[in-house]
Amino acid sequence: MGYKTLLFSNPCKLSVKNFQLMYSSQDSEVKIPLEDISTIILENMQIEVTNYLLSACGEYNITLFSCDKKHQPNVILTPFYQHSRNTKIAFNHINMSEPLKKRLWQKIIKQKIKNQSNVLKILFDNDILDYFCEKVKSGDTTNIEAYVSKQYWGLLFENFKRHADTKHNAALDYGYAIIRGTLAKFVSSSGLVPCLGVHHCNELNSFNLIEDLIEPFRPFVDLVVSNMQTLNEPELSKQDKACLLNILNMQCRYKGEQITVQNACERVCQTFAKSLEQNDSNILELPQFIEAK
Repeated sequence: MGYKTLLFSNPCKLSVKNFQLMYSSQDSEVKIPLEDISTIILENMQIEVTNYLLSACGEYNITLFSCDKKHQPNVILTPFYQHSRNTKIAFNHINMSEPLKKRLWQKIIKQKIKNQSNVLKILFDNDILDYFCEKVKSGDTTNIEAYVSKQYWGLLFENFKRHADTKHNAALDYGYAIIRGTLAKFVSSSGLVPCLGVHHCNELNSFNLIEDLIEPFRPFVDLVVSNMQTLNEPELSKQDKACLLNILNMQCRYKGEQITVQNACERVCQTFAKSLEQNDSNILELPQFIEAK
């Protein structure tokens, strides 16, 4: 699997030659082996991309993002990868029982709250959220997630409104989009059906499952954004975006070992598929902060 995340912000041409991505601009030409690439992000409206490269992205399991005029990712190209047991896994997914859905959602929300708690511990030495981790019921029927979220954001950022037009939200949305696209790639390669969620079930959303699986990963983005020194500036800089892209290379704890967030995305999707196959929510493994106290 590739490990490099490439951000292209200036006009250029991207093509393929001899199994390498070819970057060509007025000033330079760079070659990068396709097998080393995990993610490509296109920010400039004047970037030319050959169809050969788009096809190669599918062949080499590369996720490609295209950004809008505000430099926020708004298109995701993920490989259409045929898992060796694609039909069987899709059948398990379609026939997922309601009790299993509720147990899986409970586990996802418990880990999300644990990770949110660790963000507050790392930043403020505050363990106020620990109490709520074990209060999450099957299916989160009492909506502990929403109650915790209100406290969490109130402590993380002063006078913060999640969907206001601020740099805080622009940075969060950018980071979440990168994680979302990475999960989408591995959901596909694991043979799962992206539109069939555990908790999210919007008929207009083709990525309900990704919206479920991203929840424990969101605090990793939150921590990076909270540590950014440029939040008072009007727009995200190249340095800000590079920092957010590097979240994929952050180390996390997964089943007792230390791996990157990107690798954790892949393993979460794999263990989710196995949990469906064996009808056992305990098989699903989710990422944790290494710095947990």
